[in-house]
Amino acid sequence: MQIRVVGCDGGVAPGKLTTCFQLSESLLIDAGSICSGLDFNEQSKVRDIIISHTHLDHVRDLGFLADNMLGEVDRVNIYALSEVNRDLKKHFFNDRIWPDFTKIPTIQNPFYKLHDIEPEQKYEFGDLTVLAVRVDHAVTSTGFILEDQDGAVIISGDTGPTERIWQVCKTYNNIKGYIIELAFPNSQQAIADAAKHFTPATLKKELRKFSRNDIEIALYHLKPKYAAEIRNEIEVFENYSFKYLHNGEVLNY
Repeated sequence: MQIRVVGCDGGVAPGKLTTCFQLSESLLIDAGSICSGLDFNEQSKVRDIIISHTHLDHVRDLGFLADNMLGEVDRVNIYALSEVNRDLKKHFFNDRIWPDFTKIPTIQNPFYKLHDIEPEQKYEFGDLTVLAVRVDHAVTSTGFILEDQDGAVIISGDTGPTERIWQVCKTYNNIKGYIIELAFPNSQQAIADAAKHFTPATLKKELRKFSRNDIEIALYHLKPKYAAEIRNEIEVFENYSFKYLHNGEVLNY
């Protein structure tokens, strides 16, 4: 499995790109940096976008992709839980925050078509199977289990301490990698708890929920302001192998 990290930062600053993973030239998970991380030719090939939740750093470039590609691309499909699609319509594509590209250029032939998916049901995109699992975040949110002939990769999505995704993970015997969010340092624990994100302290407890420590854990979603502090706190972890994702890198599992 090959995953291109278009954007992996937990906030916006010069050189920072928010969450977007490219699974093939036509398939993405999240839309935080489609237009800021992909050139026009790459944007024109996108046909399917799976959305984990509606926070701005995960959906922002849906608006700009429509601006860039309307008239060149007939249709882009958005896949998400029904609650997520409902909130996209109500709070983003509402002709106030952004034009409603689920009706433009016409209701019969819109640029975006929203598809409701069910949690813990497998959906096939070419050779890749995607299963969305609910996680515990401030809004309805999912992580993902991606699987192809080479194995499975888990993307936690935005979450704090959670349960179900790790229970489902234990039913897979072919896991090749974990990609887990880590947003705040321990000094910001109260904010992390309220927003339902991980700190090094809560992540350390979370890692006990699955017994595998032989697989490298890729960390993403660090808040740029606190990245150095977070890295210092992770360095004291024992018995786990970590790496930090970088925008533009390609992961091979």
